[in-house]
Amino acid sequence: MQTLREHGRRILGAWVRFQHTGSPYRLVVAGKIPAIFLGATALLAALITIELRTAAIQSRFLALLASQFTWQVGPGGSPRIGFPREGPFDVARGYTRIPEFEHQLDRHGYRLAEQSRVSPLLALSTTIGFSAPVPERAVTGLVIRDRDGQVLYDATARRHRFERFADIPPVVTQTLGLMEDQHLWQPSGRVNPAVDWGRLLRAAVFDAAHHLGFPVAFQGGSTLAIQMEKYRHSEDGRTGSPADKLWQIAAADLRVFHDGANVRDKQRQIVVDYLNSVPLGGAPGYGEVHGLGEGLRAWFDLDPNTVFPALRHPGHGPKKARALKPVLALLCAVRAPARLLGSDHDDLARRVAFYERRLARSGVIDATLARRLSHLDLKFATASPTPVIAFDRRKAADATRRQLLQLLGIKSLYDLDKLDLEVQTSIDGQLQAGATRLFQQLRNSAFVDSTGLRGEHLLASGDPSRVTYTMLLFDRQPDGDVVRLRADNLDQPFDLNSSMRMELGSTAKLRTLAHYLEIVERLHHELGPKSEEDLAAISEHGDPITAWAAGELLQNPSMPLDTLLAHSLEREYSANPDEAFFTGGGIHLFRNFDPDDNHRRRTVREAFEHSTNLVFVRVMRDVVRYHEARLPYDAAAVLNDPENPLRNRMLSEAADEESQTFLRRAYRELKGVAPAEIPHRLFGPAPSGRELAAFYFASHRDAPPESLASWLTMMRGTEPDPALATKMTAAYGDTAFSWLDYAYLLRTHPLELWCAAELARDTSATFADLVERSRDVRADCQQWLFNPRHRAAQDNRLRIRIERDAFDQMTVDWKRLGFPFERLVPSFATAIGSSADRPEALAKLMGIIVGDGTERPTRFIQKLRFGPGTPYETVFEPTAIEQPRVMSTSVARTLKSALAGVVERGTAHRVEGVFQDASGDTLEVGGKTGSGDNRVDAVTKEGFRSHSRAINRTAAFAFYVSDRCYGVVTASVDGPEAAGYGFTSALPLEMLRRLAPEISARLAGGD
Repeated sequence: MQTLREHGRRILGAWVRFQHTGSPYRLVVAGKIPAIFLGATALLAALITIELRTAAIQSRFLALLASQFTWQVGPGGSPRIGFPREGPFDVARGYTRIPEFEHQLDRHGYRLAEQSRVSPLLALSTTIGFSAPVPERAVTGLVIRDRDGQVLYDATARRHRFERFADIPPVVTQTLGLMEDQHLWQPSGRVNPAVDWGRLLRAAVFDAAHHLGFPVAFQGGSTLAIQMEKYRHSEDGRTGSPADKLWQIAAADLRVFHDGANVRDKQRQIVVDYLNSVPLGGAPGYGEVHGLGEGLRAWFDLDPNTVFPALRHPGHGPKKARALKPVLALLCAVRAPARLLGSDHDDLARRVAFYERRLARSGVIDATLARRLSHLDLKFATASPTPVIAFDRRKAADATRRQLLQLLGIKSLYDLDKLDLEVQTSIDGQLQAGATRLFQQLRNSAFVDSTGLRGEHLLASGDPSRVTYTMLLFDRQPDGDVVRLRADNLDQPFDLNSSMRMELGSTAKLRTLAHYLEIVERLHHELGPKSEEDLAAISEHGDPITAWAAGELLQNPSMPLDTLLAHSLEREYSANPDEAFFTGGGIHLFRNFDPDDNHRRRTVREAFEHSTNLVFVRVMRDVVRYHEARLPYDAAAVLNDPENPLRNRMLSEAADEESQTFLRRAYRELKGVAPAEIPHRLFGPAPSGRELAAFYFASHRDAPPESLASWLTMMRGTEPDPALATKMTAAYGDTAFSWLDYAYLLRTHPLELWCAAELARDTSATFADLVERSRDVRADCQQWLFNPRHRAAQDNRLRIRIERDAFDQMTVDWKRLGFPFERLVPSFATAIGSSADRPEALAKLMGIIVGDGTERPTRFIQKLRFGPGTPYETVFEPTAIEQPRVMSTSVARTLKSALAGVVERGTAHRVEGVFQDASGDTLEVGGKTGSGDNRVDAVTKEGFRSHSRAINRTAAFAFYVSDRCYGVVTASVDGPEAAGYGFTSALPLEMLRRLAPEISARLAGGD
């Protein structure tokens, strides 16, 4: 400093003399020019040295510049916003795809509600494709919240994170400093923690020397802050050019000084962020690994909440050594984690051993701990851990994630979970937890015993732990219906409410009644303008429902629609179970749940309230006849006129369809079977010589007679008796035999025999190939049907076809009201549940009824917030959607009245009066019960049932509460074990009754 002052005085003296003489040519600096230059250089060097040590100028300049990178969130779309184009973190977190997500969400009825307004400088940085140089969170991921903001799902929950610098064990920070950034925590260290100029200059010199061909080792110049810029925001997480490095330095500087020139706390935060986000490769079955804590879980199956406290323990015991070894391995693997952690464990071990010695020499660990470390081997995880979600929240979270995949066009849940996205749902977390808790309790025998659930039609028999429960609850809001509860107790990702095909028993009567009432409504419009003569004729010759409606209007031509609908519920039907019905391809008998109904006649309303099966079977028969009368062809003429050209065409189509059914069945049974095993599959494990000989000649039409003996030898392993072989050849080697002849001899279907022979010849044949090749044999199989002697068989096939065509017409109306499948089962049994349903689809129908016939949107994703707290923050909310009318108000209100009767007087009386409003008044409840004891019956040739095998048992209740909410609750058991249970819809009714107080309280609390 003394020399610096002397040079300063000399420069000042020269300036004074210059001013005195007035001419630079008279400036007397003889012998002083080198001294002046050296002084100026020294002054500049001193200033640079001081600046590098104190960052006094750059800290203020960078803080001032960084303060211009600002943003705030405002309503609607932003007039000025940019998004990054690359960078591993920007891509994974979805920042680069927000414009794409906006397009996707717009297609699904969501609008851009809020977005960040960024400053011009920040807009410029993102517009040119860089990530905004502002503070960012080290750990982000998908977060799903309920209606109250409570977390239902957090994709980052499996990721351990250090919240504060003080949470990091000192041995970890010291090790990290020794490896990566030795000056970061020194009290006298640089004030700019983002750049180590000396290290950077040294790295540049070594890099230049390397490119010039000098044999020098690579020297990294990046601090932790610059490394984070690289692996987060540079293309592919790498430095591709000097320009990339300059941007990394600039961005790191701006992030560090964004909150001001004082960066003491920022120094520690850099360490916290680095340890929380450093990439550590991709573990098999786990995915990408970020952060030290997640690395312990993914690569070593260790709990960081156990490892890090052990590292804080003083001393050098074995427990501390076992904790430090994998931590040291992860820090050593940072430069090449995929290789070192994934495959090259030997190289990793060498690096770990090197740093163990270096840590001991530097005093970070003592010699004893170093010795213990050297004797330990790294134990990598053998299986990847899976994230754990609280069971009571899992189903709502899973349903939300599945819907997000569709809304955003993302292919996998893994990619979805990495998005920096907060989703608010309409789910009521308290109700969700309460319902799930009840479902879990119901699986406990002690709870069932102590709470009176062993009663008749409840859980009197069977193991309660095998019963699966589901529940959906929708809350009606002014702009649409929202999901408040979506729960089941199935410990699998599968969603029973939306994905399971369930036979929900008599809840199908609700769909049948809705369709029946819509037919009555159509007839009111169709028959209203007709004359008295026309009505009289229709009442005599129309199908049953049309004839009845015509008769009603004949008596009162001005009858309002509501009155006709009410009268239609008072039509009477027999409940007699003794009638045999030709439907669904054969003769069927049905039975009532309550034997007391067997000899009654009930109105449609009464049958709906008491769930009388035979009444609704007969209602369905009338509905089918209504549609048959309106087919695009004359069904009666097809059945009654043998010369009708359409009859022959329909018979041909029916016969061909039947033959393909036999062929398909045979193909499924024989596909993939080795040719030598096919006869055993056809005739049993020990086919007789006669069966083998007949099969051989059926499948080898051109084979010489003497070839049978060698084939039998190959099949059986022993030579047959020559006389017997000759005898069988004479009996079965007749070239005049057809496939039908051989099938008759072998007591099998001709197409099964032909398929077996074809697959033995060509094992690669597809079903389409077999259909094409089997035209002739199928025609031979069909020929018998066209013989006039088989008129009854013809008529049966035509009745099946006509019934199916009628059900195809009916399906259109059922799907309009939410039926979830492409086809109805063409059988009267559809009225009592044979076409199955889904709880979610059944709830949709209930919502249409409660909504007076309008189909309201039922979204449960209420808000999507991308990049919360970032310059890319963008919020989407549902737009108001038109609510189409899919059912008339008159039909909807008639159905609602019938549903109320089920609770007031019928099978759901158990839940009458259990819901109350805020003032304690009882709320109206309506619904439809359903029970299904679903079995496969084995029938003898004489038509008698020989035995019955249980498939599943189900019980359901679809309900509404006043005009406020609606839903579906179910109980079911799958498999043969279902035969041991006797519960009915009383079980889901009891579940709803127990949940009613909590549901009432939550609904009374409003939004």
